[in-house]
Amino acid sequence: MTRGILARGSHVLIRDRRPEDVETYLRWMTSGEWRYLDAPWEGVRESMDGKTTQEMREKIVKLYEQELPRPRTFAFVATLAGVPIGRVSRYSRGSQKDEWCVGIDLCEDDHLNRGLGTEGLTLWVGYLFGNSDIHRIALETWSFNPRMARVAEKVGFRQEGIQREAQEWQGEWLDKLQYGLLRREWEQLKQENSGEISDE
Repeated sequence: MTRGILARGSHVLIRDRRPEDVETYLRWMTSGEWRYLDAPWEGVRESMDGKTTQEMREKIVKLYEQELPRPRTFAFVATLAGVPIGRVSRYSRGSQKDEWCVGIDLCEDDHLNRGLGTEGLTLWVGYLFGNSDIHRIALETWSFNPRMARVAEKVGFRQEGIQREAQEWQGEWLDKLQYGLLRREWEQLKQENSGEISDE
């Protein structure tokens, strides 16, 4: 399957992973504010797990060589020049067939607080709805990450629930915030904002 640009905005694009991204990805695993905002009690999901850097590098290279699903389950947020600054993902919860969950991490600290996460998530959601017949997309974040909550709402997600005190972290009980976006709501937003986003 051809690797390329999945969606392009005014400031960032969503693109497939490439073998030359491996060193950047390895660096992200040990640095960046994102690690403290994305469920830090779980540790970095792609942690070394006792592997050496070379072993981890080889594992990632093999992963990057695999056939890519359509629509993608993972992609990079990159500058318009293609330089990766973060990542987006989608996954399923249990047996839910008509819903995907999404996530975004901006992993380069000097690109935070510039609206790039909002544009990146908007592009990702547009790509997923545009390349599937999925009915709804969900997103979850935590009460200590109000920035992610604002991004979700700017993209068009509606808060659907709060799991109060769902996780204890460093002596504090945190609420899990749950958001959802229906296809018809996305189509309405797309009409209202036509011309701002393009799928490749």
